[in-house]
Amino acid sequence: MPQIAGFRGLLWDTSKVELAKVAALAITDPRGRVARGELVRDPSRSVYRYHQAFTAGTRTLVRKSWFAAVALTPWSEGLIRPHEATDAKARAKAVAGVAAATIHTDAVLVGYRDGANEVDRLFKKFEAERPLVDVTTLDGTNHKLWRVQSAEVIGKLRPLFAPKKLHVLDGHARYEGMLAYRDQLDAKASLLSYSSANYGLACLVNLDEPALALGARHRIVRGAVKRDEVLVAAKPYFIIEKLAGAAKDLGAQFTALSNTIAHQPAFVVVFSGDADAYKLTLSPEINPSAEGIKIHRAIQKYDPVIVDKLFLAKVAPEAVVETVLDPTVVALIAESAEGMGIICKPLTLDQITHVDELGELLPFGSTAIHPPVAHLLGYVVDPDEDVV
Repeated sequence: MPQIAGFRGLLWDTSKVELAKVAALAITDPRGRVARGELVRDPSRSVYRYHQAFTAGTRTLVRKSWFAAVALTPWSEGLIRPHEATDAKARAKAVAGVAAATIHTDAVLVGYRDGANEVDRLFKKFEAERPLVDVTTLDGTNHKLWRVQSAEVIGKLRPLFAPKKLHVLDGHARYEGMLAYRDQLDAKASLLSYSSANYGLACLVNLDEPALALGARHRIVRGAVKRDEVLVAAKPYFIIEKLAGAAKDLGAQFTALSNTIAHQPAFVVVFSGDADAYKLTLSPEINPSAEGIKIHRAIQKYDPVIVDKLFLAKVAPEAVVETVLDPTVVALIAESAEGMGIICKPLTLDQITHVDELGELLPFGSTAIHPPVAHLLGYVVDPDEDVV
């Protein structure tokens, strides 16, 4: 069963840092920041209620979640489930970062089912109090954080989560890095069950949360890419529609994608030095299995699978591909000396949970959550300290 616990969070001293800036960036040199008093540890164990207010079109949404320590378990146990493959470099970087600092500075975003909103009710009275943190980052997102030290609330949360399955929404490589570092420590000296080293920093969100907004990860292929060769190689598999003059017009690109027939994979490609964009839609007669895509039939036509396992595999099998969150970076490819950019559609939450319930994995860099979790607190890994 998944285990959650309170912990003594590392919080920013706002008299020594500009919180709006540091909250939006990865925490660098955490040990040094602790030594300088920029990060200060809470005196007692807590969980932390977290609100993010952001705009979506003309509406302002508030996503409600909370930070806790979550017991680290291998994917194979099925208690905490992935939906996306990890990148070896990202995983190695995560392990090295945790080992160097002995601090988790970047929470893994984890979803859970709570249709009755039992967890939200436990936090409701604390939300009426003045928040510990109230800051707006440069992207316009307002972040509020409440410290919840109540042993009664933490005691009620633990059995609530005993029967649940947890779904990693963002931070697969970070989770594997936490787990690998835990294993390194355990190999040196067996860890007690409730050692803080057996737990990781998580931001937990109800999968039924209405403000849980999913975004897409787009692709950039660096290097010499010839448009005509790519389109010729893609033609047997895709319906190709030229979007005249739309290489830097993201509005036109997203409108074209929104007009795609439901459940039909589609994406937009832009090329360096080309003012046009190209919408590629998977031809209905194409059978992914026949093209060598080895993944469960129910998810073979999910957009990231088609982009990575069919399109890129056919047109640029040796290319180095970078994933990015910001579509404007992809649009800039049109002005670059060489390269190709791919604008993708986001998956739905149902698609993501379907993947991990099948025990399958999407390609690395398939999904993103908007807005990202801010860097408001850290978690100290100390083998000799218990969290329970």
